[in-house]
Amino acid sequence: MLERIREGSQSITVKVILVLIALTFALAGIGGYISNTPEPTVAIVNGENITRAEFDRALDNERTRQQQQFGDFYDQLAADPAFNRRLRSQVLNDLVNQKLTEQYAFNQGLRVSDEQVKNAIRDIPSFRVAGQFDNETYQYSLRNLGYTPQMFAELMRRDMTRSQLLQTLVNSEFVLDSEVHAVQKLVNQSRSGRYARLALADYQDNVELTEADIEQWYQQNLNQFVVPEQVKAEFVVIDAGTIAEDLVIEEQTIQEWYEGNLSRYETSSQYRFSHILIEAEDGNEQARATAEQVLAELKAGADFAELAAQYSDDLFSAEQGGDLDWLEQGTMDPDFEEAAFALEEAGDITGVVETSFGFHIIKLTDKRPGSVTPLEEVRDEIVADIRDRRVKQAYYELQQRVAEMAFEIPDTLQPVAEETDLRVRSSDWFSRETAPSALNHPAVLEQVFNRDFIAEALNSDLIETSDTESVIVRVTDYQPQTTRPLDEVRTTVTDAVRTEKAQQLAQQAADDLVSQLRAGESVAAEMVVLNDVTRQATEHPRAIIQALFNQAAPGAGVAVTSTTLSNGDLAVVELTGVEAGEVTSDLAEQLTEQLSNSTAQELYAAFITALRADAEIEITIDQDVAQQ
Repeated sequence: MLERIREGSQSITVKVILVLIALTFALAGIGGYISNTPEPTVAIVNGENITRAEFDRALDNERTRQQQQFGDFYDQLAADPAFNRRLRSQVLNDLVNQKLTEQYAFNQGLRVSDEQVKNAIRDIPSFRVAGQFDNETYQYSLRNLGYTPQMFAELMRRDMTRSQLLQTLVNSEFVLDSEVHAVQKLVNQSRSGRYARLALADYQDNVELTEADIEQWYQQNLNQFVVPEQVKAEFVVIDAGTIAEDLVIEEQTIQEWYEGNLSRYETSSQYRFSHILIEAEDGNEQARATAEQVLAELKAGADFAELAAQYSDDLFSAEQGGDLDWLEQGTMDPDFEEAAFALEEAGDITGVVETSFGFHIIKLTDKRPGSVTPLEEVRDEIVADIRDRRVKQAYYELQQRVAEMAFEIPDTLQPVAEETDLRVRSSDWFSRETAPSALNHPAVLEQVFNRDFIAEALNSDLIETSDTESVIVRVTDYQPQTTRPLDEVRTTVTDAVRTEKAQQLAQQAADDLVSQLRAGESVAAEMVVLNDVTRQATEHPRAIIQALFNQAAPGAGVAVTSTTLSNGDLAVVELTGVEAGEVTSDLAEQLTEQLSNSTAQELYAAFITALRADAEIEITIDQDVAQQ
């Protein structure tokens, strides 16, 4: 409860800790608790709102997850508007599914007790130190994100209730031994047969081409010969990395920085408090009376920890004898701090302290003085900080200077090269798909292929392509989209027509061979024998193995089919025998797990489909905002 009266900070450490909490409730749904003002909604599910704050938190979390998964490649993905639209749609869809599951669980009477919630919080790895739940880490983490223990516990309860339902569904699925054995026999199956290969080259010499064939194929496949619009451009690139390479940090600068920012390297005096909280709203005399009674018992010699465990409404500190761990000034409610930090000696106790959340009795249990970190220990940090600031400033100033020159003399970039160390680069012809790396950015491509911009032939505004790189570009030449004439691509078209007609001849020959084999006739084609081959066989073309295993086991007739190989050749494949695979205990265990997972996923998908079919779902998010 006390955490509700503490102010959050922007500590990176705390953010890292909470990112590691592998529970969805910690990533969405907090915004609605922060203010009494109605939250904007993104969806309404059976009358319950999904707030914009929930959506934004879930979206940020998913972006963080994907960034960790894809690494540097994520920046390229994130630059694609279509990718962002799909991501937002996915997150919104997941939130709707979570809400539906939560509602169903509640309607079915599923509940999670306070003790279960407390145990689950204690088991969260991010709140444990040396294998034990650490109340300081827990309170510090919640405090810095603006949570109260009650808020956090409620989110926990919701997530655990939903998980309870889903685990029940998943655990209800099972796989019979007979199913596993049947799959094993199928997976380990071996087959026998034979095949004949019809080389495409053998039929190409028999193809007769006419000018009409070539013209017709060309007209039917014009899209293959479209040359997209292209431009030539000149441009300059402003790169913060290049600025950083030439930057030297003097020793005197480091010393002056350290002395001028000494407060950053000082550790304030810290105090350790315990407290007893009696929750109350303004004017609650009964709560005040209870607090006065507790204070009287303390003055009479009662043990503070025992009374905290008996009376305090602060859930976790009460279990620790009221202990709040080490605190610094500026992290607590002003009324609380005024009384607490007035205590001078360990063991001192305040009177009853009233805040907007109730009545406190506070005890100073320990204190330790502040310290100053020596320069040598933070030298690298200072150098990095100075370098970062100088690079950012120099980068910004160079951006402004280059942008100004490009604007004042808008039809060339040469003055920029003359006044700075930047080089004016010239590109060859490129389309949207073949842009040079420095210009391969959605904002740049949108600019250089803008018809008005092309017609003006003037310098662009400064375009930022990343946090550390920007460009100014000017189109110097333009070619509209064209279609290559037939005479220019005649060889390509002729080869394509010849190949296509040869494939038709080869397919006809394959169909004839299939008919002969099905009729039991002898054939002149050379047949390659397949004896007890498995699905993983590599000594024969993959398409042939697939054709062999795709056929149903032969009955009274003959199982035979044709297939096309990767190089264009055709093959006629006959299946003559099927041998069931061996059943092994090692593979059985693996298959059982795979089949169980598969059936559980199918069940979950069917469950969600059923819930959505019976639900009233209204998507209220503004589409323009949703696609940002």
